[in-house]
Amino acid sequence: MADAVPTMADATVEVNHDVCIVSGMCASLAPEIFDIDDDGLKLEVLQPTLPPELVAKARSAEACCPVEAIQVTEA
Repeated sequence: MADAVPTMADATVEVNHDVCIVSGMCASLAPEIFDIDDDGLKLEVLQPTLPPELVAKARSAEACCPVEAIQVTEA
């Protein structure tokens, strides 16, 4: 019997909208993941479940958020 090939665990990203000040830093760093609505009043998460190739970008956005409103979780 062959050994199972390990797979990368799913990662998710969440924004605490009660804390978010919509600075736009995350949308600039990771436009594939974050977008600001047309009114500039709310941050939208375009990909709450992250493919492996976007985890590093999400982590960068998390680290740069001035109010720590972004949380990236890897299962």
